[in-house]
Amino acid sequence: MSMSFAHLLTFLRRATAVSIMLAFCVPTAWGATSPAKITIHIPGKSLAVMVLYFGKDKGFFLEEGIDAQLVAMSPPVAIAALMAGELDFSTTLGAATAAIMRGSSLKRVFYVQHDPTFALTAQPEIKAIRELTGKVIGVNAPTDAMGMSAKMILKGNGIDPSQVTFLSTQVTENAYKALLSRRIAATLLPPPYAEEAEAKGYSRLAEAKDYAPLSTIGLVASTQALIKNPGKVQSVIRGLLKTMAYLHNPMNRQEMVQYIAGSFKVEPSVAEKALASMLATYSRDGTKPRKAVEKEIEIYRETLQVAKAFTPDDLEDLSILRKLHSSR
Repeated sequence: MSMSFAHLLTFLRRATAVSIMLAFCVPTAWGATSPAKITIHIPGKSLAVMVLYFGKDKGFFLEEGIDAQLVAMSPPVAIAALMAGELDFSTTLGAATAAIMRGSSLKRVFYVQHDPTFALTAQPEIKAIRELTGKVIGVNAPTDAMGMSAKMILKGNGIDPSQVTFLSTQVTENAYKALLSRRIAATLLPPPYAEEAEAKGYSRLAEAKDYAPLSTIGLVASTQALIKNPGKVQSVIRGLLKTMAYLHNPMNRQEMVQYIAGSFKVEPSVAEKALASMLATYSRDGTKPRKAVEKEIEIYRETLQVAKAFTPDDLEDLSILRKLHSSR
C-alpha cells in the first residue's frame, strides 16, 4: 500500500517517540540484544525487492540486530522522506539518482541489481512495439528507471516517446491493475507480474535490460547517515549480503520457487520463470562495474537534460561494502 509523505511523517514520528521511551530500558548500542527498527523504502512488492522481504522473513537482518520495517510508497515521496531524515534507506536507485543530479546529498551504497527486470507488457491484441504509437503506457514516473526504460525501448524501435502518452501509476501494483482493467495499452512489469501477465495471454514485447542498462533496486542512504551512523549502514549491508548469497545458491532454488509462489499467489511454473528472470539481473557482491555506471550516468543526463558532468563517485559510496568484503 502506498503512503503519503504527511502520513509517513506521522507514522515515523510516533515510532521515534516509542523508540525514545524504550531507550531508557533497552540497550541502544549497535549489535545489542534488542533489534533496532530500521525503516527501508520499497517502491512496491515485487521480486525486484524480494531480497528485502526474504531477508526479513528468513531472519538474516535480525541476525544483524535489525528489525527491518519495509515501507511502500512512490519513489519521489520516499526521496523527500529520506532527505528529511524520516526514512533510514530507500531502495529506488532511479529516483535517488535523479535527486543526486539535482543536488541532493544521497549515495548508492549497495547494488541489488545490475540491470532492470522490467518487461514491456501489452494488451493481448498488441503484437508489436510499433502498435503502441498514440496509445497510453503506464510507468511509475516518467523520469524514473521505469519511465526511462520505456522511452529507450520506444526509441530503439523507431518511435518518438512524444508519440505516446505516459500515465504515472506511482507503484507497480497500480500499473498491473491498470493493464488488467485496460486503462492502459502497455506497461513495464517486473517479475512475477510480467510472467503472470504473459501466462494470462498478455504480450511480452521487450526486455528493458536489452535497451536500458539501469540499476533499479539497491540501497540508498543520505550522506549525513553515512557519517553519523556507519554501523547502521554496515548492519543492513551485511544482512543483504547474507540474503543474496542464499538466493544465488542453486541448492536453495526449490525453496525460492515455493516462497515466490506463496508470496505472490502464482503457479510454481510462473514462479520458476520469474525467479530465473530476477536472478539474471542480481549482483553477486553488491557492486556494479564502473563502466556500466558511467553508461547509466549518460542515460540520466540525457533524459533529465543535465549539463553538469558526473562520475560514479558522485553517485555511490561503496566504502563500507568494500570494507566488509576485505574483512572476509
